[in-house]
Amino acid sequence: MEKATAHYVFHCPKGSVAEKEINEIVELQEGCYSFISDFLCTDAKGKIHYHFFDTSKEVGSQYALVYDNNNDEPCNGFALPDTRSKDGFNHIFAVYNNEVKCVGFHEDAHIISYSLGRPVSQFIREGLAMFFDRYWWGIDNYSWTRWYVEERKMPSVTELLENEKFNEYSEAITYPVSGAFTGYLIERFGKDKYVEFYKCIADKGMNAFKQIFRTSMSSLEKDFIKYIKLFKLREEIRKMLMEDINE
Repeated sequence: MEKATAHYVFHCPKGSVAEKEINEIVELQEGCYSFISDFLCTDAKGKIHYHFFDTSKEVGSQYALVYDNNNDEPCNGFALPDTRSKDGFNHIFAVYNNEVKCVGFHEDAHIISYSLGRPVSQFIREGLAMFFDRYWWGIDNYSWTRWYVEERKMPSVTELLENEKFNEYSEAITYPVSGAFTGYLIERFGKDKYVEFYKCIADKGMNAFKQIFRTSMSSLEKDFIKYIKLFKLREEIRKMLMEDINE
């Protein structure tokens, strides 16, 4: 089943949960699209084709197929921008069933932001998507990061900017920390300056920090950690974090 809307074409398996809940999905994604687009002052290039699957194994197989590799590990969702797709369209592949509903801001933020440029650093790309998501496993980005600082498990942000290092850590670290750092940059320097930075880092690399923010990456990182330490971690959140990490 296909359903076209202002900014999407949704593809749902016949009789699937996604097909049954397509109206709710449309309302959610169009709302997310409008917020992201208004925030970044840009639009995706053409409609986004959303492909829903019943299982993470199916989505993992799609990842291996579209990127021509053997990495078919199960995953809940991924974005394929127009610049990398064979048909020149934007695509999102996602799980949607009774337990897992991979919808919302994240993948859409990737596609829409790529119209500004596509930074090499995964930390930057995932950071913007996680900024819009706000939460990882139901806990906000700042709480995750505060806990890592408190537990002395916080990796260097400068280190995480390198893809090789980024991929050495668990996503439970890299994703919320990248979201928190992006939030810090936006709150400190403002949305317009951050968008300018995102375009610059996509084009000129790590020199963008100095060029746009007029300060070194090391100074930014120190100030970021000082900012995170200003937040008090609630005991119930600390307990939830410990339970999530130990699972």
